[in-house]
Amino acid sequence: MKLAVIGLGNIGRMHAQNLLAGKSPGVELAAIVESRPIPPGEFDVVPHFDKLPALIKAKVADAVLVATPSFDHFPTAMAALKAGLHVLVEKPIALHVADAKLLEAAAKKHKRKIAVMLNQRLDNRYERIRDIVASGKLGRVRRFSWIMTNWFRPDIYFTSSPWRGTWKGEAGGALLNQCIHNLDILAWLFGMPRRLRAYCAMGKYHRIEVEDEVNACMEFASGVSGSFVGSTGEHPGVNRLEIFGDRGTLVFNNDELVITTLKQSLPEYSATTKDAFGTPEFDRVRETLAPAPPRHSDIIRNFAEHVANGAAPIGSARDGAHSVELANAMLYSTWINRDVTFPLDAGAYKRALMRRIKKSHLRKPSVAAAPVSMGKSFR
Repeated sequence: MKLAVIGLGNIGRMHAQNLLAGKSPGVELAAIVESRPIPPGEFDVVPHFDKLPALIKAKVADAVLVATPSFDHFPTAMAALKAGLHVLVEKPIALHVADAKLLEAAAKKHKRKIAVMLNQRLDNRYERIRDIVASGKLGRVRRFSWIMTNWFRPDIYFTSSPWRGTWKGEAGGALLNQCIHNLDILAWLFGMPRRLRAYCAMGKYHRIEVEDEVNACMEFASGVSGSFVGSTGEHPGVNRLEIFGDRGTLVFNNDELVITTLKQSLPEYSATTKDAFGTPEFDRVRETLAPAPPRHSDIIRNFAEHVANGAAPIGSARDGAHSVELANAMLYSTWINRDVTFPLDAGAYKRALMRRIKKSHLRKPSVAAAPVSMGKSFR
């Protein structure tokens, strides 16, 4: 596959460097699309284009990786699909679920493939957790609680960019930018809820328009109940996921996993024990799961296999839409101050979002540049 990277910001540069280093076998960096000047000597081995139409006209790529700022994901991906290119999109796939669904429909219409860079599905910790849940070891899942507050961002993270922390630039904050990965894993583990109630705090810790703290409660058709807490204003934060089933529990706390399995299911024990204060016996195992290096390159390789031979994508457009829908629903529940049911009324949410975007303004960066270490951004 000949893949062009669109957008040479922090994440786009990382993808381009990985491709040049051969970290996605079978995928060649075909071109760079970037409107800003590219430093001499960097990526000189591939052609540069300032806009997508020029890339399309040159016919040097089979597919594109959209790594532009979030507000540009949808129009860029849509234009590429219409031009006959396959598309891999950085998260989020779009700013709201209505546009996410349009991209999925466009890919089918134009017979192109589209996928999303949901790289945390390849995090060895979440893979292990999903395997345990799917195995039935915990029995029927009853409840979960996820506190994800180690996404701390200092003020310079926002002030060094014109679009971060604004409705016009991101259409959201912690939910659409940082926690979108966690929302994807949540949907991957438990499916989509039937309703939720959320409380999002806007600019609680930073001088921004959008949310930097969220508390949400969810109900699922399966009977599962769940809660999610996210923040970019706490340090040191935690990544603590608790899953409770009728045959055991799983507690993931930062990099430690504690698995407790009951020797008798809770419903059975509760119905048969003669001890008014009795509890069933259990076994407990502890595992240490240090995060593996980021596997973005494996997502790119999987995308190439998806295009070439129909291999299942690690992050499909539908998966990308689910995480965006969860983020949208949490914001919408806050705005209307009541429960939101699924599927989300995408039109109503879009109208409410557009009212906020209309009043929003991109900022002028207060500093010329900020030092960036992409490795620190992954959780």
